[in-house]
Amino acid sequence: MTKKIMDGFTYGFTMMFATGLFMFAICDALAAPSTGQVASMWESQHNVKGRVLNVKSRGGERTTNELHGKQYITPVATCWDYDIVELQKCGCRLFTKSSACCRKGSSQDCELRIGDSKMIDCAPYGKPQFGLSGNTEPADCKSQRRQSECWKRKDLVFGPGYAIGPCRGSNELQDFPPYFTCPNGQKTVQDFLDKKCGRTPEDCGCTLVEECSSEGGLKCYNDWKSGKSVIMDSVSSGKPLKEQVSDAATEAAGAAINKLKSLW
Repeated sequence: MTKKIMDGFTYGFTMMFATGLFMFAICDALAAPSTGQVASMWESQHNVKGRVLNVKSRGGERTTNELHGKQYITPVATCWDYDIVELQKCGCRLFTKSSACCRKGSSQDCELRIGDSKMIDCAPYGKPQFGLSGNTEPADCKSQRRQSECWKRKDLVFGPGYAIGPCRGSNELQDFPPYFTCPNGQKTVQDFLDKKCGRTPEDCGCTLVEECSSEGGLKCYNDWKSGKSVIMDSVSSGKPLKEQVSDAATEAAGAAINKLKSLW
């Protein structure tokens, strides 16, 4: 009789425990914010009302010990990932795997965490190609886009930190050497620096990348290459050519005077 009572107690406790876990799981599931709620939270947090064009759930459920800037010993919230498209000045920006983190059991006590992002075409979302700027890309947007694209490139060599002729990156002129792509990457750069090829990087087989180079650097390099500037040649004595010519003229004049003196 006692055994039956104990078995019944054990069964009842097990069922109650299982039910508790089930209800806890349901509460956690209910805490996942909808895409509409995420859009509303995003627009409010970033002050971009009406500019969220698309929100897509990416799953990625996980717990976190941090919420609203506070750290806890145990997990207090659950996070889910979303892809969010926002209409901006230069186009549309896709924020991939941005996280909505909500306190366990709540779908209201939440915060958003920004993920990686990239610019995309707005046309698929029924908006002008360049977002709030319309279908014509403004100059500042174009410059920003190029800088971003160049920053991500791994094949660019030379640039700031190197010296090509007189182009060294002075603070006033910002004449940093331009960027190039070279057939053997850094090996070609080293060959140029070791004077195994040259006079210019292009003589070593490199290609100038104008769109990634500074305006001051391009002007300095092109002037040096064409001979319009005071040239510091990599194969010279280290003096500008103007000074070398002056030295040569002085030497010639001195030699002529000495010869005349010998005739007196």
